[in-house]
Amino acid sequence: MYLSTSKELDTSKYFRANLLGGSIKYNVDLSQAGCGCVTAFYTVLMPAVDNTSDPFKYCDANKVGGHWCPEFDIMEANKYAFKAIGHTCDAPDGNGKYHNCDRGGQCTNDVLANNLQMDYGPSAAHIINTMKAFSVETIFHESNGVFTGYTTVLEQDGKQVVM
Repeated sequence: MYLSTSKELDTSKYFRANLLGGSIKYNVDLSQAGCGCVTAFYTVLMPAVDNTSDPFKYCDANKVGGHWCPEFDIMEANKYAFKAIGHTCDAPDGNGKYHNCDRGGQCTNDVLANNLQMDYGPSAAHIINTMKAFSVETIFHESNGVFTGYTTVLEQDGKQVVM
């Protein structure tokens, strides 16, 4: 989904929320998303100034479609795993084109990597039972207008997992 401030396709009018010092919260149901399935919610700094083949001028930190741009994966998840990750890019050139990004990402929040195996999974034995809907909140920390990190909070039935 692309968010825009215009009804017509105009890549100069993509909506850019300033989340520094704020948060984004949503509900998700991953009960049908099994192994091999990734449900994703991410932001990218579009448009790619060098993408002339796609009318939306798509880009991301993995150069899908042949174009780089900064990306923040708010959620990459299924009922067995949850991951959030930021991807940085080198500074763009004078024309605004990015030439390299960190494909692997930095500042990872991962329930499995953090040894939280019983915190998240498809059963009532887990704090977050992924067979039922739960809420996700990502809080974007800043200091003097500069991004300093983020916290991901999963919540269900009054119980929380903080990453």
